[in-house]
Amino acid sequence: MQLAIASDEREPKRRLRLPPAIPPFNTPAYRVFSAVWLLVFLLALIGPAVGLYFRYTTPENNSQLLLGSRAGFAVSPSDASRVRFTVGPVARQAGVQAGDQIVAVYGLPLPKQMPVTEQALTEHAEDPAYIAMGNVLFGTDSSDVPLTVRDRDGKVRDITVTTGEQHIDAASQSLGVSPKLLKFIDLLHVVFYPFLLWAAWMLHRRNSRDAVSSILSLAVLLTIAAEQPSSTFLASMGVPRALNVALFDLGNICLLAGILLFPHGRLSDRRLLLLGALPVLMFLKGQLYQSVFIGFMIVAVLLLLRTMRQTASSELRQQIRWALFGFTGYAILRGISILADLLKWSTESFGTQFLVEIVAALSFAAGVLILQLGLLIALLRYRLYDAEVVISRSANFALITFLIGGIFAGANEAVKVFVQGLYGNTASQTPGIFAAAVATVAVTPLYEKIQAWSEKKFQRNLYLLRDDLPECVRDLRETATTSELIEEVLSRIERGVRAVRSAAIVNGNLMNTRGATADEVDHWRSRLEGSSSAEDICDASDKMFPVRLPLVPSSDNEAPIGHILVGPRPDGTIPSKDEQKALASVSESIARAIRNVMKRETREREITDMISDNARRINALEALLQGRSSEPKRGPRTA
Repeated sequence: MQLAIASDEREPKRRLRLPPAIPPFNTPAYRVFSAVWLLVFLLALIGPAVGLYFRYTTPENNSQLLLGSRAGFAVSPSDASRVRFTVGPVARQAGVQAGDQIVAVYGLPLPKQMPVTEQALTEHAEDPAYIAMGNVLFGTDSSDVPLTVRDRDGKVRDITVTTGEQHIDAASQSLGVSPKLLKFIDLLHVVFYPFLLWAAWMLHRRNSRDAVSSILSLAVLLTIAAEQPSSTFLASMGVPRALNVALFDLGNICLLAGILLFPHGRLSDRRLLLLGALPVLMFLKGQLYQSVFIGFMIVAVLLLLRTMRQTASSELRQQIRWALFGFTGYAILRGISILADLLKWSTESFGTQFLVEIVAALSFAAGVLILQLGLLIALLRYRLYDAEVVISRSANFALITFLIGGIFAGANEAVKVFVQGLYGNTASQTPGIFAAAVATVAVTPLYEKIQAWSEKKFQRNLYLLRDDLPECVRDLRETATTSELIEEVLSRIERGVRAVRSAAIVNGNLMNTRGATADEVDHWRSRLEGSSSAEDICDASDKMFPVRLPLVPSSDNEAPIGHILVGPRPDGTIPSKDEQKALASVSESIARAIRNVMKRETREREITDMISDNARRINALEALLQGRSSEPKRGPRTA
């Protein structure tokens, strides 16, 4: 019977369980990853350099930056048969007008709508109409091309255009831009590559075994290696276009995976589901690809926000704040770059598209730069507690730029309409000059309002320290004791600048300490004589109390009644210049409150002593009077 029971008993099945977090690389994995990382790093280093050389030494091909400009007009990839605007004066003189519909090339009729995307060109590779239009748009020879066009009124006419680089060269010169410079307009992001390569090196080498920082480092390198001008180098080496695109997609997948796993590679069902869905990017193209990528980015940032709210560690919260600054800045600027790439095909002039191209290139590069800056600080833990300052100033810059640009554009259009109403459609610099003057006058009030809003929003602790602490001490000086007042002041200062320790010295006496013992402060005072005043309130070399705030009750050159000593932040850095400035601005209010409280306490002690002394005297008099009243009365004297 026992044997039967034993035979029926079965060992429970072991379930496959994933670790709670991605472990650091072991030695074999580290060696394999390092080898792959080094190859991609070399490609990211060599590819852009060689690609720039090819772009510089090859014959002029600026017309490839603007679809259709070889023939003197611009079209969009969604419909190459519709003229968006003319490029240069020659085609306009030949009879080409914005809004014309090209109905035939070399006498070959064109479809009513003619997309020239990569997919459309592949599908219509044998179509004579596409072959003819391809020679016009992508050819390299200069030739006369007969076109049949229909204008917006339905009138059909035959015109002849001469293909070549002369059209876009003339258009760029009319804007004051050299054709040589125009060749590199889509490569402006290359100026940020040295920093990005250094950042990728630091992320991997300083945290070589950490999977998250290494994945993020690889993401940056893959993006550099797959983007222009490196893609030109890959094409010259015979690398298939599909492999180049796959490298770019893999870089985006690594970037999203790094964001989802930041900061410690923790795994959960939600994160695993998202990580498993990331390879879908390899199968998407065009606008759908961009939309899905931005969607993944938004979800990853929201998960990171949720992690920050749930964590209690101050240092980890600051790490996440810096990472969020990088991720959010990247998402916003990448979105601007994508939007600019979409809008450039709906512009109505060469100058407008030129500006949109610049915005697209710079916003993409700046997004990657901000991403790496946030990650470097977060993962290397350097000045973690300056996140709010950087975010606040970035918000100030972005909002001021946006508003000033809007004011300039609005004022320019308003004056232009006004001038046209008075004098007709005449060219004049007056609208631009007036708009610039209005924007300049608006800078100062806008800056002050935006700065106040951003500080309240992103630097709330500093805002409360500078704006609420003076009001608080004015209230406390009427009711609190000196000890209670100083305790509240030190508590608010620590929250405002995130100091790990603080102390207060008044009239040479140590009144209160936080985060340090009285013996430690006394030792510091005897060693550095920190109670003496100095012109600069900060001494970066002092690791105990780098900030020593003199308490001067009045600005009339009074001697300080003491000092507030402020220690470093948890990451060892000293309070920022803005924080030091805020401390200096509230020092007089604190000093006055302490002086008034001490005077009030002195008066209260004197009054208490006087009352006590009077009470003793009254008691003594009452006792004396009571003693006399208790004596037996004597009868009258007799003679």
